[in-house]
Amino acid sequence: MRDSAIKGAPEIITPSAGDTSLPEPVMLGNGVPVYMAGNGTVDLLRIEFVFPAGQVMEEVHLAASTASAMLTEGTIDHDATTINDLIDSTGAALTHAADKDTAGLVTVTLTRKLDDVMALACEVLFSPTFPENEFRMLTDRRLQAFLTSRQRTSVIAREAFYEALCGSASPYGRITTEDDYRSLTTGDLREFHRKHYRPENMYVTVAGSEPWKALPVLERHFSGNGTGKWKKPPLPSPILDTTEPGKVFRDVPNSVQSTVRMGWKGITRNHPDYQALQVATMILGGYFGSRLMRSIREEKGYTYGIGAVAGAFHGIGYITIMTDVANAYRDETLDEIRKEVEKLRTGEVSNEEMALVRNHMMGELARLFDGPFSVADAIRGIIDYEAGADYYTRFADTVKTITPARIMEIFNKYFNPDEAFGIIAGSR
Repeated sequence: MRDSAIKGAPEIITPSAGDTSLPEPVMLGNGVPVYMAGNGTVDLLRIEFVFPAGQVMEEVHLAASTASAMLTEGTIDHDATTINDLIDSTGAALTHAADKDTAGLVTVTLTRKLDDVMALACEVLFSPTFPENEFRMLTDRRLQAFLTSRQRTSVIAREAFYEALCGSASPYGRITTEDDYRSLTTGDLREFHRKHYRPENMYVTVAGSEPWKALPVLERHFSGNGTGKWKKPPLPSPILDTTEPGKVFRDVPNSVQSTVRMGWKGITRNHPDYQALQVATMILGGYFGSRLMRSIREEKGYTYGIGAVAGAFHGIGYITIMTDVANAYRDETLDEIRKEVEKLRTGEVSNEEMALVRNHMMGELARLFDGPFSVADAIRGIIDYEAGADYYTRFADTVKTITPARIMEIFNKYFNPDEAFGIIAGSR
Protein backbone atom coordinates (compact mmCIF):
# COMPACT_ATOMS: atom_id res chain seq x y z
CA MET A 1 0.00 0.00 0.00
CA ARG A 2 1.33 3.42 -0.91
CA ASP A 3 2.19 5.79 1.95
CA SER A 4 -0.34 8.37 0.70
CA ALA A 5 -3.14 5.88 1.09
CA ILE A 6 -2.57 5.42 4.81
CA LYS A 7 -2.11 9.04 5.77
CA GLY A 8 -4.77 10.61 7.99
CA ALA A 9 -7.24 13.26 6.89
CA PRO A 10 -5.78 16.73 6.36
CA GLU A 11 -5.83 19.03 9.35
CA ILE A 12 -8.82 21.38 9.49
CA ILE A 13 -7.65 24.96 9.98
CA THR A 14 -10.14 27.37 11.52
CA PRO A 15 -10.19 30.61 9.49
CA SER A 16 -9.28 33.99 10.96
CA ALA A 17 -11.81 36.80 11.31
CA GLY A 18 -9.15 39.48 10.74
CA ASP A 19 -9.00 42.71 12.75
CA THR A 20 -11.96 42.80 15.17
CA SER A 21 -10.83 45.55 17.53
CA LEU A 22 -12.88 48.62 18.42
CA PRO A 23 -11.46 51.85 16.92
CA GLU A 24 -10.52 54.65 19.28
CA PRO A 25 -13.04 57.52 19.12
CA VAL A 26 -12.30 61.06 18.00
CA MET A 27 -13.99 63.72 20.14
CA LEU A 28 -15.95 66.70 18.85
CA GLY A 29 -15.49 70.04 20.57
CA ASN A 30 -18.19 69.22 23.12
CA GLY A 31 -16.71 65.80 23.82
CA VAL A 32 -19.15 63.75 21.71
CA PRO A 33 -17.28 60.57 20.66
CA VAL A 34 -17.11 59.70 16.97
CA TYR A 35 -16.11 56.16 15.95
CA MET A 36 -14.84 55.76 12.39
CA ALA A 37 -14.74 52.68 10.18
CA GLY A 38 -13.05 53.22 6.81
CA ASN A 39 -11.69 51.34 3.79
CA GLY A 40 -14.89 51.63 1.77
CA THR A 41 -14.62 51.68 -2.02
CA VAL A 42 -17.83 53.58 -2.82
CA ASP A 43 -18.19 57.33 -2.31
CA LEU A 44 -20.79 56.91 0.42
CA LEU A 45 -20.82 57.65 4.13
CA ARG A 46 -23.09 56.05 6.69
CA ILE A 47 -23.40 58.24 9.78
CA GLU A 48 -25.40 57.08 12.77
CA PHE A 49 -26.38 59.11 15.82
CA VAL A 50 -27.16 56.95 18.87
CA PHE A 51 -28.96 58.05 22.03
CA PRO A 52 -29.92 56.20 25.23
CA ALA A 53 -33.55 56.87 24.32
CA GLY A 54 -35.09 53.44 23.98
CA GLN A 55 -38.13 51.90 25.61
CA VAL A 56 -36.27 51.38 28.87
CA MET A 57 -36.18 55.17 29.38
CA GLU A 58 -39.95 55.68 29.02
CA GLU A 59 -42.19 57.14 31.67
CA VAL A 60 -45.11 56.94 29.24
CA HIS A 61 -45.40 53.74 27.22
CA LEU A 62 -44.78 54.10 23.43
CA ALA A 63 -43.10 57.49 23.86
CA ALA A 64 -39.71 56.22 22.67
CA SER A 65 -40.82 54.52 19.47
CA THR A 66 -43.32 57.25 18.57
CA ALA A 67 -40.89 60.12 19.20
CA SER A 68 -38.39 58.35 16.95
CA ALA A 69 -40.98 57.72 14.23
CA MET A 70 -41.97 61.41 14.19
CA LEU A 71 -38.51 62.96 13.85
CA THR A 72 -39.06 63.66 10.14
CA GLU A 73 -42.74 64.63 10.46
CA GLY A 74 -42.06 68.32 11.00
CA THR A 75 -39.48 70.65 12.53
CA ILE A 76 -39.32 74.30 13.56
CA ASP A 77 -38.23 75.26 10.02
CA HIS A 78 -39.90 72.68 7.74
CA ASP A 79 -43.04 70.58 7.49
CA ALA A 80 -43.00 66.86 6.67
CA THR A 81 -43.46 67.33 2.92
CA THR A 82 -40.57 69.78 2.68
CA ILE A 83 -38.32 67.49 4.75
CA ASN A 84 -39.04 64.60 2.39
CA ASP A 85 -38.33 66.85 -0.62
CA LEU A 86 -35.02 67.90 0.92
CA ILE A 87 -34.07 64.27 1.53
CA ASP A 88 -34.95 63.38 -2.07
CA SER A 89 -32.97 66.33 -3.46
CA THR A 90 -29.79 65.12 -1.78
CA GLY A 91 -30.24 61.48 -2.76
CA ALA A 92 -29.68 60.56 0.87
CA ALA A 93 -31.50 58.07 3.07
CA LEU A 94 -32.57 58.86 6.63
CA THR A 95 -33.76 56.01 8.83
CA HIS A 96 -34.83 56.45 12.44
CA ALA A 97 -35.62 53.68 14.90
CA ALA A 98 -35.93 52.96 18.60
CA ASP A 99 -35.46 49.61 20.31
CA LYS A 100 -35.53 48.41 23.90
CA ASP A 101 -32.40 50.31 24.99
CA THR A 102 -31.43 52.91 22.39
CA ALA A 103 -32.75 55.10 19.61
CA GLY A 104 -31.16 57.01 16.81
CA LEU A 105 -30.90 58.17 13.25
CA VAL A 106 -28.96 56.56 10.40
CA THR A 107 -28.02 58.69 7.40
CA VAL A 108 -26.45 57.40 4.19
CA THR A 109 -25.18 60.07 1.84
CA LEU A 110 -22.76 60.89 -0.94
CA THR A 111 -19.73 62.67 0.47
CA ARG A 112 -20.34 65.75 -1.69
CA LYS A 113 -23.80 66.14 -0.15
CA LEU A 114 -22.54 65.66 3.39
CA ASP A 115 -22.98 69.23 4.63
CA ASP A 116 -26.59 69.48 3.42
CA VAL A 117 -27.50 66.09 4.88
CA MET A 118 -25.86 66.77 8.25
CA ALA A 119 -27.68 70.11 8.50
CA LEU A 120 -30.95 68.26 7.92
CA ALA A 121 -30.00 65.51 10.38
CA CYS A 122 -29.29 68.12 13.05
CA GLU A 123 -32.65 69.74 12.38
CA VAL A 124 -34.75 66.57 12.63
CA LEU A 125 -32.86 65.32 15.69
CA PHE A 126 -32.98 68.47 17.77
CA SER A 127 -35.83 70.64 16.42
CA PRO A 128 -38.84 68.37 15.81
CA THR A 129 -42.24 69.87 16.59
CA PHE A 130 -44.38 66.69 16.71
CA PRO A 131 -47.32 68.27 14.86
CA GLU A 132 -50.73 67.11 16.00
CA ASN A 133 -52.17 66.18 12.62
CA GLU A 134 -49.18 63.99 11.64
CA PHE A 135 -49.21 62.47 15.12
CA ARG A 136 -52.85 61.41 14.76
CA MET A 137 -52.28 59.90 11.31
CA LEU A 138 -49.21 58.02 12.52
CA THR A 139 -51.01 56.76 15.62
CA ASP A 140 -53.95 55.51 13.55
CA ARG A 141 -51.61 53.57 11.25
CA ARG A 142 -49.65 52.10 14.14
CA LEU A 143 -52.81 51.17 16.02
CA GLN A 144 -54.18 49.29 13.01
CA ALA A 145 -50.89 47.42 12.64
CA PHE A 146 -50.97 46.63 16.36
CA LEU A 147 -54.52 45.24 16.19
CA THR A 148 -53.56 43.09 13.21
CA SER A 149 -50.54 41.76 15.10
CA ARG A 150 -52.85 40.39 17.82
CA GLN A 151 -53.59 37.50 15.46
CA ARG A 152 -49.95 36.57 14.97
CA THR A 153 -48.87 33.75 17.26
CA SER A 154 -45.20 34.72 16.97
CA VAL A 155 -45.94 38.18 18.39
CA ILE A 156 -48.02 36.81 21.27
CA ALA A 157 -45.39 34.19 22.15
CA ARG A 158 -42.58 36.77 22.12
CA GLU A 159 -44.55 39.06 24.43
CA ALA A 160 -45.33 36.19 26.79
CA PHE A 161 -41.67 35.18 26.98
CA TYR A 162 -40.36 38.66 27.82
CA GLU A 163 -43.17 39.21 30.31
CA ALA A 164 -42.21 35.98 32.08
CA LEU A 165 -38.50 36.82 31.92
CA CYS A 166 -38.62 40.48 32.98
CA GLY A 167 -42.01 41.04 34.61
CA SER A 168 -45.09 42.90 33.43
CA ALA A 169 -43.97 46.15 35.11
CA SER A 170 -40.60 46.15 33.35
CA PRO A 171 -40.12 48.16 30.14
CA TYR A 172 -38.70 44.95 28.66
CA GLY A 173 -41.67 42.83 29.68
CA ARG A 174 -44.77 44.99 29.67
CA ILE A 175 -47.28 44.26 26.95
CA THR A 176 -48.65 47.09 24.84
CA THR A 177 -52.42 47.62 24.81
CA GLU A 178 -54.82 49.55 22.60
CA ASP A 179 -55.25 52.09 25.41
CA ASP A 180 -51.52 52.87 25.27
CA TYR A 181 -51.96 54.18 21.73
CA ARG A 182 -55.11 56.11 22.54
CA SER A 183 -53.73 57.82 25.66
CA LEU A 184 -50.37 58.93 24.22
CA THR A 185 -50.09 62.68 23.48
CA THR A 186 -47.74 64.97 21.61
CA GLY A 187 -46.91 66.50 24.99
CA ASP A 188 -45.56 63.10 26.07
CA LEU A 189 -43.35 63.03 22.97
CA ARG A 190 -41.99 66.53 23.51
CA GLU A 191 -41.11 65.76 27.11
CA PHE A 192 -39.40 62.49 26.17
CA HIS A 193 -37.47 64.23 23.40
CA ARG A 194 -36.42 67.09 25.68
CA LYS A 195 -34.94 64.68 28.21
CA HIS A 196 -33.15 62.27 25.91
CA TYR A 197 -32.31 63.85 22.52
CA ARG A 198 -29.39 66.15 23.34
CA PRO A 199 -25.99 66.42 21.62
CA GLU A 200 -24.19 65.81 24.90
CA ASN A 201 -26.16 62.57 25.28
CA MET A 202 -25.13 60.77 22.06
CA TYR A 203 -22.29 59.13 20.23
CA VAL A 204 -21.70 58.93 16.47
CA THR A 205 -20.41 56.25 14.10
CA VAL A 206 -19.08 57.14 10.65
CA ALA A 207 -18.52 54.39 8.11
CA GLY A 208 -17.54 54.37 4.47
CA SER A 209 -14.96 55.80 2.16
CA GLU A 210 -12.68 58.33 3.88
CA PRO A 211 -14.80 58.74 7.04
CA TRP A 212 -12.50 61.44 8.45
CA LYS A 213 -13.97 63.85 5.90
CA ALA A 214 -17.10 63.94 8.06
CA LEU A 215 -15.32 65.32 11.13
CA PRO A 216 -15.31 69.06 10.26
CA VAL A 217 -18.93 68.83 9.14
CA LEU A 218 -19.94 67.06 12.34
CA GLU A 219 -18.04 69.65 14.34
CA ARG A 220 -19.93 72.43 12.60
CA HIS A 221 -23.39 70.96 13.18
CA PHE A 222 -23.11 68.87 16.36
CA SER A 223 -20.49 70.36 18.66
CA GLY A 224 -23.12 72.58 20.29
CA ASN A 225 -21.18 75.82 19.82
CA GLY A 226 -19.61 75.34 23.21
CA THR A 227 -22.89 74.68 25.01
CA GLY A 228 -23.20 71.46 26.96
CA LYS A 229 -20.45 68.92 27.50
CA TRP A 230 -20.68 65.24 26.70
CA LYS A 231 -20.63 62.82 29.57
CA LYS A 232 -21.14 59.10 29.44
CA PRO A 233 -24.87 58.44 29.93
CA PRO A 234 -25.60 56.22 32.94
CA LEU A 235 -26.90 52.75 32.27
CA PRO A 236 -30.57 52.39 33.18
CA SER A 237 -31.68 50.23 36.09
CA PRO A 238 -35.03 48.86 34.92
CA ILE A 239 -37.44 46.98 37.14
CA LEU A 240 -36.93 43.24 36.68
CA ASP A 241 -39.24 40.64 38.18
CA THR A 242 -38.73 37.23 36.62
CA THR A 243 -41.69 34.93 37.21
CA GLU A 244 -41.53 31.29 38.24
CA PRO A 245 -40.40 28.98 35.43
CA GLY A 246 -42.99 26.72 33.85
CA LYS A 247 -45.44 26.42 31.01
CA VAL A 248 -47.31 29.47 29.70
CA PHE A 249 -50.19 29.25 27.22
CA ARG A 250 -51.63 32.18 25.25
CA ASP A 251 -54.84 31.62 23.30
CA VAL A 252 -54.87 32.96 19.74
CA PRO A 253 -58.35 32.00 18.47
CA ASN A 254 -58.63 30.34 15.06
CA SER A 255 -54.87 30.13 14.51
CA VAL A 256 -53.95 27.22 12.24
CA GLN A 257 -50.52 26.84 13.85
CA SER A 258 -48.82 27.61 17.13
CA THR A 259 -45.61 29.37 18.04
CA VAL A 260 -43.50 27.46 20.54
CA ARG A 261 -40.82 29.15 22.62
CA MET A 262 -38.62 27.66 25.26
CA GLY A 263 -36.30 29.99 27.13
CA TRP A 264 -34.19 30.77 30.16
CA LYS A 265 -32.86 33.77 31.97
CA GLY A 266 -29.39 34.37 30.55
CA ILE A 267 -26.41 36.64 31.18
CA THR A 268 -25.31 40.08 29.98
CA ARG A 269 -22.67 40.72 27.33
CA ASN A 270 -19.96 41.63 29.82
CA HIS A 271 -20.30 38.33 31.73
CA PRO A 272 -17.22 36.08 31.35
CA ASP A 273 -19.41 33.17 30.15
CA TYR A 274 -21.27 35.16 27.47
CA GLN A 275 -19.08 34.20 24.52
CA ALA A 276 -19.01 30.52 25.47
CA LEU A 277 -22.80 30.68 25.74
CA GLN A 278 -22.91 31.97 22.15
CA VAL A 279 -21.02 28.90 20.96
CA ALA A 280 -23.25 26.53 22.96
CA THR A 281 -26.39 28.16 21.57
CA MET A 282 -25.03 27.89 18.02
CA ILE A 283 -24.57 24.14 18.46
CA LEU A 284 -28.11 23.76 19.78
CA GLY A 285 -29.99 25.85 17.24
CA GLY A 286 -27.96 28.65 15.68
CA TYR A 287 -27.38 27.38 12.13
CA PHE A 288 -28.94 25.13 9.53
CA GLY A 289 -27.06 22.01 10.65
CA SER A 290 -27.77 22.52 14.36
CA ARG A 291 -29.07 19.84 16.75
CA LEU A 292 -32.60 21.26 16.76
CA MET A 293 -32.78 21.57 12.97
CA ARG A 294 -31.65 17.99 12.50
CA SER A 295 -34.05 16.61 15.09
CA ILE A 296 -37.22 18.67 14.83
CA ARG A 297 -37.10 19.66 11.16
CA GLU A 298 -35.35 16.81 9.38
CA GLU A 299 -36.18 13.80 11.56
CA LYS A 300 -39.57 14.69 13.04
CA GLY A 301 -40.84 17.00 10.31
CA TYR A 302 -42.65 19.21 12.83
CA THR A 303 -41.46 22.53 11.41
CA TYR A 304 -39.75 24.19 8.48
CA GLY A 305 -37.28 25.98 10.72
CA ILE A 306 -36.27 26.35 14.35
CA GLY A 307 -33.64 28.58 15.94
CA ALA A 308 -31.97 29.38 19.24
CA VAL A 309 -30.55 32.74 20.33
CA ALA A 310 -28.65 34.01 23.37
CA GLY A 311 -28.88 37.79 23.74
CA ALA A 312 -29.08 40.53 26.33
CA PHE A 313 -30.62 43.85 27.26
CA HIS A 314 -29.18 46.20 29.87
CA GLY A 315 -29.18 44.31 33.14
CA ILE A 316 -30.58 40.97 31.97
CA GLY A 317 -29.79 38.31 29.41
CA TYR A 318 -31.99 35.72 27.75
CA ILE A 319 -31.79 32.41 25.94
CA THR A 320 -34.69 31.53 23.69
CA ILE A 321 -35.62 28.77 21.24
CA MET A 322 -38.47 29.52 18.84
CA THR A 323 -40.39 27.77 16.08
CA ASP A 324 -43.84 27.56 14.45
CA VAL A 325 -45.58 24.18 14.29
CA ALA A 326 -49.01 22.73 13.60
CA ASN A 327 -51.24 22.85 16.68
CA ALA A 328 -51.12 19.06 16.95
CA TYR A 329 -47.31 19.03 17.42
CA ARG A 330 -46.69 21.83 19.90
CA ASP A 331 -46.39 19.68 23.05
CA GLU A 332 -44.28 17.12 21.22
CA THR A 333 -42.03 19.93 19.99
CA LEU A 334 -41.36 21.12 23.54
CA ASP A 335 -40.58 17.54 24.52
CA GLU A 336 -38.09 17.16 21.65
CA ILE A 337 -36.39 20.43 22.55
CA ARG A 338 -35.93 19.16 26.10
CA LYS A 339 -34.44 15.92 24.78
CA GLU A 340 -31.88 17.75 22.64
CA VAL A 341 -30.91 20.00 25.53
CA GLU A 342 -30.51 16.99 27.81
CA LYS A 343 -28.19 15.29 25.30
CA LEU A 344 -25.91 18.32 25.42
CA ARG A 345 -26.05 18.39 29.22
CA THR A 346 -24.96 14.76 29.54
CA GLY A 347 -22.65 14.13 26.56
CA GLU A 348 -19.76 15.93 24.93
CA VAL A 349 -19.96 17.28 21.40
CA SER A 350 -17.80 15.39 18.91
CA ASN A 351 -14.63 16.93 17.50
CA GLU A 352 -16.19 16.84 14.02
CA GLU A 353 -19.22 18.83 15.14
CA MET A 354 -16.99 21.29 17.01
CA ALA A 355 -14.89 21.85 13.89
CA LEU A 356 -18.03 22.52 11.82
CA VAL A 357 -19.37 25.01 14.34
CA ARG A 358 -16.01 26.75 14.72
CA ASN A 359 -15.71 27.28 10.98
CA HIS A 360 -19.29 28.51 10.71
CA MET A 361 -18.90 31.00 13.55
CA MET A 362 -15.55 32.32 12.34
CA GLY A 363 -17.09 32.83 8.93
CA GLU A 364 -19.97 34.75 10.48
CA LEU A 365 -17.51 36.85 12.48
CA ALA A 366 -15.50 37.62 9.35
CA ARG A 367 -18.68 38.75 7.56
CA LEU A 368 -19.48 40.99 10.53
CA PHE A 369 -16.26 42.89 9.79
CA ASP A 370 -16.50 42.71 6.00
CA GLY A 371 -16.97 46.34 5.03
CA PRO A 372 -17.28 49.58 7.00
CA PHE A 373 -21.07 49.55 7.29
CA SER A 374 -21.00 46.13 8.97
CA VAL A 375 -18.19 47.28 11.24
CA ALA A 376 -20.32 50.25 12.35
CA ASP A 377 -23.07 47.86 13.46
CA ALA A 378 -20.52 45.76 15.36
CA ILE A 379 -19.22 48.90 17.07
CA ARG A 380 -22.70 49.65 18.38
CA GLY A 381 -22.99 46.26 20.01
CA ILE A 382 -19.77 46.86 21.93
CA ILE A 383 -20.54 50.42 23.03
CA ASP A 384 -24.20 50.05 23.93
CA TYR A 385 -23.62 47.13 26.27
CA GLU A 386 -20.15 47.93 27.60
CA ALA A 387 -18.84 44.62 26.32
CA GLY A 388 -15.21 45.80 26.20
CA ALA A 389 -13.12 47.14 23.32
CA ASP A 390 -11.57 43.68 22.75
CA TYR A 391 -14.94 41.88 22.82
CA TYR A 392 -14.70 40.41 19.32
CA THR A 393 -11.04 39.52 19.72
CA ARG A 394 -11.95 37.54 22.83
CA PHE A 395 -14.93 36.08 21.02
CA ALA A 396 -12.70 34.78 18.20
CA ASP A 397 -10.33 33.25 20.77
CA THR A 398 -13.26 31.54 22.52
CA VAL A 399 -14.58 30.08 19.26
CA LYS A 400 -11.16 28.71 18.34
CA THR A 401 -10.25 27.24 21.75
CA ILE A 402 -13.47 26.20 23.54
CA THR A 403 -13.58 22.49 24.38
CA PRO A 404 -16.45 19.98 24.33
CA ALA A 405 -16.16 19.73 28.12
CA ARG A 406 -16.66 23.49 28.43
CA ILE A 407 -19.72 23.30 26.16
CA MET A 408 -21.26 20.64 28.41
CA GLU A 409 -20.48 22.79 31.45
CA ILE A 410 -22.31 25.75 29.86
CA PHE A 411 -25.39 23.61 29.14
CA ASN A 412 -25.51 22.38 32.71
CA LYS A 413 -25.13 25.91 34.04
CA TYR A 414 -27.62 27.80 31.85
CA PHE A 415 -30.02 25.24 30.31
CA ASN A 416 -31.55 23.67 33.41
CA PRO A 417 -34.92 22.19 32.33
CA ASP A 418 -36.42 23.02 35.74
CA GLU A 419 -35.68 26.72 35.16
CA ALA A 420 -37.11 26.94 31.65
CA PHE A 421 -40.13 28.84 30.39
CA GLY A 422 -42.24 26.82 27.95
CA ILE A 423 -44.35 29.23 25.90
CA ILE A 424 -47.13 28.18 23.53
CA ALA A 425 -49.25 30.68 21.61
CA GLY A 426 -52.01 29.19 19.49
CA SER A 427 -55.61 28.11 19.29
CA ARG A 428 -57.11 26.05 22.07
